[in-house]
Amino acid sequence: MDIQIHHTFSLLSLLSLLFAPTVAFAPTDNYLINCGSNSNALDFSRVFIGDSTSTFLSEGKSIALKNQNPSPNLSSLYSNARVFTSELSYKFHINKNGTHLVRLHFSPFVSQSYNLSTAIFNVSANGFPILSHFSVKHDDLREFIMMVDSKSLEILFNPASEFGFVSAIEVISAPDDLIVDIDTKFVGPSEIKEYKNISSHVLETLHRINVGGSKITPFNDTLWRTWIPDDDFLVLKSAAKRAVTPHTPNYQKGGASREVAPDNVYMTAQQMNKNNLTMSAKFNITWEFPVGSHGVLHLVRLHFCDIVSISLNQLFFDVFINGFSAYRDLDLSELTFHVLASPYYIDFVVKSDKSGFMQISIGPSELSSPLRANAILNGVEIMKMVNVVELETGSKRGSLWIIVVSVLGGIAAICLAVLAVVIALECRKKKEKEKPKPVESMGWVPLPINGGSSYSRFSEVTANVSPGPKLFFALKIPFSDIQYATNNFDKSLIIGSGGFGMVYKGTLRDNTKVAVKRSVPGSRQGLPEFQTEITVLSKIRHHHLVSLIGYCEEQSERILRHKKGLLKQIIDPKLSGQIKPKSLKKFVETAEKCLAEYGIDRPTMGDVLWNLEHALQLQEPGTRTASCEDSNLNEP
Repeated sequence: MDIQIHHTFSLLSLLSLLFAPTVAFAPTDNYLINCGSNSNALDFSRVFIGDSTSTFLSEGKSIALKNQNPSPNLSSLYSNARVFTSELSYKFHINKNGTHLVRLHFSPFVSQSYNLSTAIFNVSANGFPILSHFSVKHDDLREFIMMVDSKSLEILFNPASEFGFVSAIEVISAPDDLIVDIDTKFVGPSEIKEYKNISSHVLETLHRINVGGSKITPFNDTLWRTWIPDDDFLVLKSAAKRAVTPHTPNYQKGGASREVAPDNVYMTAQQMNKNNLTMSAKFNITWEFPVGSHGVLHLVRLHFCDIVSISLNQLFFDVFINGFSAYRDLDLSELTFHVLASPYYIDFVVKSDKSGFMQISIGPSELSSPLRANAILNGVEIMKMVNVVELETGSKRGSLWIIVVSVLGGIAAICLAVLAVVIALECRKKKEKEKPKPVESMGWVPLPINGGSSYSRFSEVTANVSPGPKLFFALKIPFSDIQYATNNFDKSLIIGSGGFGMVYKGTLRDNTKVAVKRSVPGSRQGLPEFQTEITVLSKIRHHHLVSLIGYCEEQSERILRHKKGLLKQIIDPKLSGQIKPKSLKKFVETAEKCLAEYGIDRPTMGDVLWNLEHALQLQEPGTRTASCEDSNLNEP
């Protein structure tokens, strides 16, 4: 009997594939790029245009590489690749804002000059990181679903090793009903809650499963997707029994459409195997899907279509995800407006656990009668929410950004205050130059070029002359003390550098921790700048700014000595205890780099985004972060 049922199922599945409806969806944006080629390639009846002659490819250091030994079964799309040794981008004009599918194809092969499987690179879309330190050993397709609300979409590739590569790119506008912000449920240890604004997140497809059916190729999918069978993911295969129907699903307004999933997904299913004698199989059917990262949010979409009931209101079942109740007493008759075999899907947001797997189970509910107890599932899609680190309700993401903005805003405010003081002093200096010169003046003696000592000359002045340098005499310290504090400028004590010189970590004879800034020959900081810095910093005392406690100008040296500040002491007390040390340190490092004197030393906007995302991941509770010692925060 089982053999006959299996043969019937196979025949029906084959017929449904042969007579599947042709692709009817016509996307407004439909860019198909054959990377690393000047000719077109055909893949599942779609034409991919060679990028060598296209206007999408930006100028940069890249080459077109051809696979000299392609596999006989290899798609023509994977016979070449675009290899880049520096930043490379593809830019596409967007005709219709909204949800888009972005697919990146990778097929590593070996040539005389490159082994593509050794490439490591980063990818971003309109500045949002989607692949970080990515490498590929086998043919791979990465699909992302994202909202595009600008007039263009730029996909940026950046090598993290010596080079990177890409084989093909797809940018396709998606139907309006593919991702909607309605009835998305967050599943966790507590009660089920509504999850809002799912369409605003970038989603990476991890699994797309045709439950109870065979493989569906892009040719038979309205959005050119691939659906694979569920056999390899069933925990106990004997607990499930395949169900199939030859009839086309009854699509209803408000339910699923052919763009959400093709007919073949809803025409097959797994149901409970009532004939199984194993006790555990009489309760649930369970699937396990590898998802990798721990503590990452995922969108889990479950597809349902009641093809097993002969009348309405007979099927009631429960859904569990990662052991948590996701839906109790699910009644498809009620959800599909009392129409049998009507497609329907439900979206859940779930955080992955330490197991590295996403477990989905279905089983009869307490409302089921003993004779009609059953449960079904037709399809599964699991999508990772890329770089999303919010907690269960998503509310902490907002508060986290408030913390981020507060920290960076405070640092920026301090920098602006210092800049304002410098500008004010410069204006005063110009006014003083315009005034008649006094009979006697007082100034700083220029530093000798070829060694020797320098000193400050003080003399009687008129009442109109500022006695500035006289106030700095108490700050002057011997060069020998600087040598002692820095162990004669030991290179191992260097903690920073800039256009004006190196910064050393030091300890005075009284065990005071200091930061020593030593000017280097040829630096842009001359005597006026050196004097201005002392003038400004000696007058500023703020708990968010390290204090200047001394200077030295001996033996052709220009040195500033600051009190060594503790990072944990300069943040707003209201934020105390809310920011993880490593996350805060990463934010401050990013801000510090943005304030570098030379433009070449400042990070790009892409680098800033990467660093901020990294800091957010360090802050997120699920990310593995080692506990930080207090010494980690004691950087100046």
